[in-house]
Amino acid sequence: MKNNKSKNNDAAGKRRNTSGRLFILCFVNLCLVLLFSSCSAKDIGLPEFKYGEGGSMKAKILVAYGTRAGSTAEVADAIGKKLAQGGVAVDVKPVKSLNNLNGYSAVVLGSAVRAGKILPEVTDFVKAHKEELRKLPVAYFVAGMTLREDTPEKRKIVDAYLDPLRAEVAPVDAGLFAGKMDYSKLGFFEKIIIKNMIKTPEGDLRNWPEINNWAEKLLPKLVDGKK
Repeated sequence: MKNNKSKNNDAAGKRRNTSGRLFILCFVNLCLVLLFSSCSAKDIGLPEFKYGEGGSMKAKILVAYGTRAGSTAEVADAIGKKLAQGGVAVDVKPVKSLNNLNGYSAVVLGSAVRAGKILPEVTDFVKAHKEELRKLPVAYFVAGMTLREDTPEKRKIVDAYLDPLRAEVAPVDAGLFAGKMDYSKLGFFEKIIIKNMIKTPEGDLRNWPEINNWAEKLLPKLVDGKK
């Protein structure tokens, strides 16, 4: 009888210890998420560019982006330049600056990734303008450090980041690119989390030939695409 009671006490103690560890783990993860969502990168400029103005243009394309440290803006700029080389007018703008899609015949939307998610301003923009976007050819691209290891498994993970956008507006194409991590562009707490907790390495892994090639192949889908 005593042995059974002792075993029961041991089992109960193990359950309490396990529950305690799970509680602590969940609490730490919750704090991490709250801290990560509240901290931000250092203030950066959100540049706008215009390409292909003047002359006979077949279309006017918007390349809109969401960024935290500026590297996704550079990817958007490269895409805009390459599209303009195909004879179209292109505006490259931060998604935060946009109120409508007047005058555009196609849209390319890009985002950095934070905590395994597309930036909220990009998701919010798609939700707010989904009726307009559904009438246009739309493409998405994402740039992040998950693809520092370019494997089928990693690509599947990164592709899934775009699922919330696809649920609102189906794209004609999606570009999945490795990004850049520059600790000097991060805020204090964000740097601690990314460097020491998430352990994302620093470096620029953007493959410019891959990005330009995607944009070149994308152009016909934006100009001739039907939605």
